[in-house]
Amino acid sequence: MKNTGIRFFQAIVIIIVHAITLIVISKWITGIQIDSPRAAIGAAIAYTLAQMAFWFVFIKFLSWLPAILYPILTFVLGGFAVMIVANVLPGIEIDSWVTGLRITLWITIVNGFLSTFLSIDQDAIVDRVVTRRMVKKHGKVETTAVPGFVFLEIDGLGEGQLHKAIDEGFMPNLKGWLDRGSHIITGWETDYSAQTGAMQSGILLGNNNEIPAYRWWDRSEQHVVISGDPRDAIKIEKNLSTGRGLLADGGASRGNMFSGDAEESILTMSTVLNKERGRGPGFYFYLLSPTILLRLLARFFAECVIEWKDAWLQKRRKDPYRISARKRSYAFLRAFMGPFLQDLATYMVVSDMLRGLPAIYALYPAYDDLSHFAGMHSPEAFKSLHETDRYFARIEKALKFSPRPYHIVVLSDHGQTLGITFENAFGITLEKLVQSLLKGEGEVYAAQNTHETWDKLGAVLDESIQDDTRTAKLIDNMLKNKKEGDMVVVGPQAEDEKARKSKVVIFGSGGAGLIYFTHSPERMTFEEIQKESPDLIIGLYSHPGVDFVMVKSAENGNMVIGKGGIYYLDDDKVEGNRNPIGHYGPNAARHLRREASFSNCPDLLVNSVYDPEKDEMYNFENQVSHHGAMGGPQNFGFVLHPASLHAGDEPIVTAEGLYKVMRGWRDQAAA
Repeated sequence: MKNTGIRFFQAIVIIIVHAITLIVISKWITGIQIDSPRAAIGAAIAYTLAQMAFWFVFIKFLSWLPAILYPILTFVLGGFAVMIVANVLPGIEIDSWVTGLRITLWITIVNGFLSTFLSIDQDAIVDRVVTRRMVKKHGKVETTAVPGFVFLEIDGLGEGQLHKAIDEGFMPNLKGWLDRGSHIITGWETDYSAQTGAMQSGILLGNNNEIPAYRWWDRSEQHVVISGDPRDAIKIEKNLSTGRGLLADGGASRGNMFSGDAEESILTMSTVLNKERGRGPGFYFYLLSPTILLRLLARFFAECVIEWKDAWLQKRRKDPYRISARKRSYAFLRAFMGPFLQDLATYMVVSDMLRGLPAIYALYPAYDDLSHFAGMHSPEAFKSLHETDRYFARIEKALKFSPRPYHIVVLSDHGQTLGITFENAFGITLEKLVQSLLKGEGEVYAAQNTHETWDKLGAVLDESIQDDTRTAKLIDNMLKNKKEGDMVVVGPQAEDEKARKSKVVIFGSGGAGLIYFTHSPERMTFEEIQKESPDLIIGLYSHPGVDFVMVKSAENGNMVIGKGGIYYLDDDKVEGNRNPIGHYGPNAARHLRREASFSNCPDLLVNSVYDPEKDEMYNFENQVSHHGAMGGPQNFGFVLHPASLHAGDEPIVTAEGLYKVMRGWRDQAAA
């Protein structure tokens, strides 16, 4: 009864707002006449009836036509439907279908703002009425009693932050699952490099070997590798895949970095350049529906307005963690990572469920991106989680129409740790620090900021030009000046040539700094670095913002050097007054040994200072909350899973460990 009451209230709000909108636009749009407020309410109801009539005609008779005709038909028919239905009512007059079209456009835009500001979920109706029927007409539906899996990843949400969001009422849908006992939360610990490239490869492929960070220097190829670059992601997945990924045997990847051996993938970095891959029908139905697209654009611009307000409030309250990167232009990237990508992900997941796919994995990136710019504890970060929770509620509603039962699993690939930037704290970047310690002994190339948002925008543009259609060719021609080979390149890019000419290459990964000597074909030893740059190592580990430096010694093996002590990883022994990794947990040495085993492990791995009392650490990137190193909440993700699925008796450690648990669930369900 409660939900029925909410839906009734929302319907009343929508009709009233539509009526007000009609009265306003009738004052300055010729061709529409409304005699009274009562007539406006009638027109608002007529609009709803017109939309129902349009979708009925479209689904029944026109959805078989070529996709390129969808926008034209929906515009023309939508205008005619509004004109015909409205003119039946007294006190309303619409002179042409063009006027009806203009009315449809404005009300659709208003609906977008309504759904953003009033949390009115009109898309659930589209899922139930439109998508379900479109899937039945165009999709191959697999009906079975074997449970499928829907894996929903909230990028960057640590276990502690999840509990806080649930306890403070920001995620009522997930709280309901926990209160009913249908789901439980199991925590897990990440690898050293707590970032999406390393964690998603481990979770989806069961293998994250040789991924030391989001970006690194490939010594053999003399190349800057970026996990989010489709050209590099293709090679990474090819090297790591065994054919037994989490999504093998008929699964779908939606918006991820790696495909997990899925048969269908969209907006997935490792497959986005592959024109032969399966996609599924959901993507094109979504983009080519003007009603949905206009609503999405309205949400996009509403989110921009919200970001400008939030940024102003952060500045007004003199937030000490505020960063220079939160410029006015960030609003457009926030809107892209939030309403745009998460709407797409949800629509595709619902479409996949209605077709009965056995496994679906979708990424929800808004929280992670916003927390980088605003902070993991900021009001806007928690509001973002509230929006994500609404998407999950929408997916849950679609369960009753799916042709098979589903286990819904919500998880994170890592968390985030709060901290002011290294530069703000000490007035110097890691790049400048290294330069000063080298004392002019050659060029330094630094890439200290991760650009996942630009990577995802590039993936959307790449996706749009991969089809063999006139529209794809048109978009391809528009973007030709932004292309390198088959890939659209946007945002800041790594410069291989500049890196090759530099003596030292430096990458920032949250609180981790990776330092490479480009002239060496293999990892340089402590002794070699000391001979070549005698001030570098001591200058790094003695800096007040650096907790430890990991380096390989020809004589002593891998060493972790900190203030007051050295941990000899190979011997598992500490010498000195202090264990430099003693406050990082019982698995710290294990994680560092794994990192040291990679062929492209940096010559020097620098970890900034982590304060366990404040639960904060300095950040080498220009971010508020960050991840990519070892220290604090960034290393502790979660899996919120059905209580009927056993996660094992031992703690889950590393992304590969999480893969084993979730792949085991799939195997058990199929047995």
